[in-house]
Amino acid sequence: MRRRTWGITIGAVAAAALAAVGIGAAVQPPAPVATTAARSTPTPTPSPTPTLPGIPAAPSEAELAALPLAFHDAVVPQLLDGSHVRPEDRWEIATPEQPLVALYAEASPDARPVATLASTVSTIDTPAATAVWGRSEGEDGGMVLVSTPARNRTPGDGGDPTAPSATFAWARAADFSIAPTDRMIRVDVAASTVSVVRKDGTVAASEPGRLGTPDDPTPTATATYVEAAYVDTRVTYTQGNPIILTGAHSSRIPQYGGNAALTALHYYPDPTGSSHGCVRISAAMTKTLAELPVGTAIWFS
Repeated sequence: MRRRTWGITIGAVAAAALAAVGIGAAVQPPAPVATTAARSTPTPTPSPTPTLPGIPAAPSEAELAALPLAFHDAVVPQLLDGSHVRPEDRWEIATPEQPLVALYAEASPDARPVATLASTVSTIDTPAATAVWGRSEGEDGGMVLVSTPARNRTPGDGGDPTAPSATFAWARAADFSIAPTDRMIRVDVAASTVSVVRKDGTVAASEPGRLGTPDDPTPTATATYVEAAYVDTRVTYTQGNPIILTGAHSSRIPQYGGNAALTALHYYPDPTGSSHGCVRISAAMTKTLAELPVGTAIWFS
């Protein structure tokens, strides 16, 4: 594929807020009952994972080739956002097993594919992987809800002012190699911090970040993933440090520098000031984030 410089630019507030994960209400126990025998409190039964009676048949190569490719510059209206699904970090990374993997707008055995996800990242030809945000069990592993690098609506002037920053799609689990992970990235926009968080809730690394402004905001209430971690010496201000490209886009403008308006975490030499929606971090933190596998989940909160 022809290489070109990524448009690293502003992210924006996702219009449909994504629900937070792992927040539960405290349950008050009943008042003690006067008795000589100890009473046991029943343990709540967790909600079962939905089970499908079957999954869609694998499309042919010709069918896959005819579908739109969900890549960073694409707009695929059938892709899902936070108003359609509730992403919950499953601490799993899905790597495509074929050059093109079918994406679906629903987890159903009768679903028809709406787009494809490539096994390489467009323009830089590095291996692709994505984050898993949900699962419907079934034959051959059922279906998984994954992040995509595309948009479902064009934002900005002449576009939809409610365009979300990130999109999702269902896919056949059998089309991926799925591996567990114990790290995620959390960008706390309110606190202006960037952290690597372990599955047990402990923080592996954290530092202040320089974010966007109210006019050029960094995404909030957005679940996405690490699409790529790469070095591009043509982006001179990164000074050879890795660029951590995310699957989040701006909902304010449709493009920047000739590319989709993408959000990245990257080094910037000026320690003061704000970014145009990206997340400016130290050189050391870029290297820490680059050590995480592609497909690692990211929460912008």
